[in-house]
Amino acid sequence: MAEIKVRLNDIESMESFTKTVSQFDYNIYLRPENESEETKLNAKSILSVISLVFYKRLELIAQTDDIGELLTKIQPYLANG
Repeated sequence: MAEIKVRLNDIESMESFTKTVSQFDYNIYLRPENESEETKLNAKSILSVISLVFYKRLELIAQTDDIGELLTKIQPYLANG
């Protein structure tokens, strides 16, 4: 399992992000940065992603050991530092 910090700045980026992560067969979740493990939402659901609009930084949780292709595709959404 990998945890990656992402930033989604507007509705367009949320929609594009959701379409991108939906291409993968494994579970992918988002949660507000520094929230508990139980506070995770389906990253493939646009409604779930939009509900996180007020959080500046999110953590992406990918339930896989091979995240290379995912990291390449979500590069525009990665948070710096």
